[in-house]
Amino acid sequence: MASGGKIIGEYSKGKVDKLLTADAADSSRSQRIRRFLENMDAAILEANCEVIGRELPNLDRDSFLRMAVRVAELRADYIRAGLHMSEARHPEPSSVAELARLRTAYEEMLAVYEAAERVIERGYAKLG
Repeated sequence: MASGGKIIGEYSKGKVDKLLTADAADSSRSQRIRRFLENMDAAILEANCEVIGRELPNLDRDSFLRMAVRVAELRADYIRAGLHMSEARHPEPSSVAELARLRTAYEEMLAVYEAAERVIERGYAKLG
């Protein structure tokens, strides 16, 4: 490759985890850090189980399914409105505002569903 050439593409610098201070490189310090982080993970798991169990006692198959159905209905509402709006080259501002409202409702309900799914996957909720 000739010098001065350009490289075309994309570069993304990720998180650097390999650089350690002299203290952190010390094996006993590393073990203490690892134990601390493992203890924190266990404490966070316990806290999530306690809070989620107390605050969401009715998270079960029926409530989870109801939420999934609601996401599907809101997605259908949003797409239906978009299809209707696509019939006009210059939609009315009120139609655009309604489409945005429907998208927001769908995206928010989807985010809630995904959060509930994570709660279940991580075992924070006791399913009956």
